[in-house]
This record gives sequence, C-alpha cells and structure tokens, in this order.
Amino acid sequence: MVNRVFSSLYSWIIMVIVVIVVITANSFYVVKTLDELTVLESHLFTTNRVINSVNKLHVAVLRAESGQRGFLLTQDEAYLTDYIDTLNSFSSIADEVEVSAQSSDLPQQDARIDKLLVLAKNKINGMIELVELVREGRVDEAHAIVKSGRGLNLYNELESLFQNIDSSERDVQATHLANLLKLRKDSANTLLISSGTTLLLIISVFALLKMNAREAEKHQQDLEDINLDLENKIAERTQELRVFADELTRSNRELEDFAFVASHDLQEPLRKIRAFGNRIDSGYKDVMDERGRDFLARMLNAAERMSMLISDLLSFSRVSTRGKDFEDVNLNSVLDAVIGDLEIVVEEKNAQINVPSLPKIRGDKSQIDQLFLNLLSNALKFQPEGVTPVVTIEATEPNDNDLKDLLMAGEYNWLKLIISDNGIGFEQSFAEKIFAPFQRLHGRSEYKGTGIGLAVCRRIVERHNGKIFADSSPGEGATFTILLPMNSEPFGSVTTDGES
Repeated sequence: MVNRVFSSLYSWIIMVIVVIVVITANSFYVVKTLDELTVLESHLFTTNRVINSVNKLHVAVLRAESGQRGFLLTQDEAYLTDYIDTLNSFSSIADEVEVSAQSSDLPQQDARIDKLLVLAKNKINGMIELVELVREGRVDEAHAIVKSGRGLNLYNELESLFQNIDSSERDVQATHLANLLKLRKDSANTLLISSGTTLLLIISVFALLKMNAREAEKHQQDLEDINLDLENKIAERTQELRVFADELTRSNRELEDFAFVASHDLQEPLRKIRAFGNRIDSGYKDVMDERGRDFLARMLNAAERMSMLISDLLSFSRVSTRGKDFEDVNLNSVLDAVIGDLEIVVEEKNAQINVPSLPKIRGDKSQIDQLFLNLLSNALKFQPEGVTPVVTIEATEPNDNDLKDLLMAGEYNWLKLIISDNGIGFEQSFAEKIFAPFQRLHGRSEYKGTGIGLAVCRRIVERHNGKIFADSSPGEGATFTILLPMNSEPFGSVTTDGES
C-alpha cells in the first residue's frame, strides 16, 4: 500500500510538472504570436498609409492638370474647379505624405518621397503659371510653354518616381500579408497540438483521480479515527494548557515577589558592605599598602554598581507589574519637572533644551516622567568634551507611514515626539541593541550607568501601546522618535462592562 501511495504521489508531481510546462509553453507562444501579429499589423498600417498618401498626391496632381488643360483649351473657368480644389488641399496632402514617409519600412524611401513632393510642388507651380498667363490674356506665351515640353517632362519624372514608390511599398505589403497568412496557419497548427495535448492531460488527470479515489475511500475511515483521537488529545492538551497558565500566573507572582526581595533583602547586605568598606577606608587607609587600597576601592565600586543594578532591575520589572492607572497627563508640566530635576547638570554643562508646547495625553504620569528623565539624562550624558549640549524636542502628528506597523493604529489619536541631541551618537547597526537590558556601547570608565535606562523607556512606551526607535551616526548626535496614542489604556488591559 505504501508503494502505491508513493507511486500515486509521484504521478501527481509529474502530471503537475507536465501541465505547468504545457501551459507555460502555450502562454509563451500566444504572447509571441500576439507580438508578431502586432508588429505585422503595424507594418501593414504603415505601408497602407504610405500607399494611400502617395496615391492621394498623385490623383490630386492629375486632377489639377486635367482642369488646367481644359481651361487652356477653352478659357472657361468652369474647368478650373478640380484645379482650385487641388490648390486648396495640396498643403494638407503634402503634410500627410511627409508624415507617412517618416514611418516607411524601406530604406531610402524617405528621400524618394521628399523628391516626389518637390516634383509635385514644381508641377503645381507650373500649372499656376500657365493659368495666370491665360487669365492675363497672354495665351500665346502659355501655349509656348506648353509646346516646350517642360511640363510634360516634369510630369513624366513625377509619374516614374510615383510608380517606383508605389510598387516598392506594394511589394513590402505583399510580404507582410504573406507573413500574416503564415502566422495564421502556424497558429492553427499550434492550436490543434495544444488541444490534443490538453485532451491527453485531461484523460491522464481523470485516470489519476480514479486511482486516488480508491485510496481516498480506504483512508477515509482511518482519518475519522485519527480525528477522534486528535480531539481527545486536544482536550487533554487544553487541560494541560490551563494548568500551565495557572503555573505561569504563579510564576509571575513569584517574580514580582523576587523583585520586592531584591529591593529590600539584597540591598541590605550591600549597604553593610559599603558601610564597613567606608569605615575601613576612613579608619585603616593609612595602614594599608597601595595594593590594599586598590582592592578596597574596587570592592566599593563593585558594591555601588551592584546596588545600582538591583535598583534599575527593580525599576525595569515594575513598569508592568507596578504600573498605575492611566490619567490625563500634561506633558508640559512633566518636562518642566524633569528639567528641574536635571537643573544642576544643565547648569554645569551650560546645556540648551528646546521644548515646544506639548498636548495632554492619557498615561501613567510617573512612567512618563521616567521616560523623559531617562532620555534627557542620556542626551546630556553622552556628550563629547568641550561641546555645549543642545537637546531639541519636537511634537508633530504622525503620517500613515509612521503608523503602518503599529497595532490598533486606527483606534487612537497619535502623537509623534522627536528628541534629538548633538552628542557622540552611535552606529545605526546598534539601534536595536541599545534598547536591550544591560547593553552598553561604551565602557563604564567613559560613561557611568547600568545600561538599563533605554530598556525601561521601551517598556514604558510599549505599556502605553506606542513605539520608540532611534536614528544616529557616530559624532552626529542621536534622534529618538516616540509614537504615543493620546487616548489609550494600558497594554493588555481588557475592558468588560465598564471595568478593566
């Protein structure tokens, strides 16, 4: 049975490949035929256009000459009707001939048609001269010009050139028509071949369907048994997932309890290490050698750094676990308070912070404070020596391109905040890395910190259903863009009957 199943599968694969090849070949041929047909039609149109325009010019010259001859013999103005019509329409006929000449498929045809136009114009001018002489009563002079044979020679040259142009275009026209008939015959043959191939494919498909129908009937009952077994397993798995969900909830509570322990129990021994270390530093510093003092300084620095790490880790974990309910937050008041907290650093570095008028949004005020404090602190911290820090905050309305990757983008009113500085910047390839916890791009000896500030910023923005990203290049400062909804609720909150 297994062999038959695999044999049937391979048969279907081969059949699909054959169908694709036949359809592709037919498609390419149809496209090629349509292209050739279009080209032939274009050539036929061009040739017909040249033939018609040249014939129109030839007929116009003949009609004009016929009218002119009648007038010379009778001096009756009635004979000049065709002559006058030709003069009135000659300019448009000549323009039509010139345009058609530019699209002719024959080499040198353009030059021959230009020469034909020159001869036609000279012939018309000769007719005009004779008619005007007769009108002025100078009939003898007109007859003398006619007897000179000048007009006849000019017409013979025009007629010869016309016949040359017309015959050459008709030869090309015959060639195009022959190609068109051949294309039609080839298309009919190909259609027969395609029809035969399609019929064979249909027969083969029906044969394979019949073969597989038998196998399908045999496996139907097995599938029903398997489905029943799967339903039982799904029910068991659902129960397991409920247990896992309860376990996850318990684990989250334990993590929150751990964060609480980290903020209290782990800080206590660190405080003692730092306290006793400071006592040793103040009371026994003179009796220690240089190596001992170095060890003591390293210990105190490590303890202080460990305390900062625990505090920052606690702040990071509390963004989601200890967040407050959303309320109306005046961003102007928030920035005034943050700049006030950074007053000493701003004065020391003579920094310039440009703040526009900002709107109110719904959010967790304490977390919004933390967001701006972290971003402005970094902007003032990561500065090259001797450069006055300049931090600029802009507030605009985001466009559709800004919001295309955001969930629920159409459900809120959005605010786009841009915070840019003139600091040391960083490589754009690190634009995502800087938002990961404890990720630093510079050594601790250059710039202090634990590397968790921007991670806290991202978690705060995400809790507010927003997005934050950075753009920078070394030595050209950094720009942080924040997209925040102005009327949202905390991420993950579920509202039911007015309660969240």
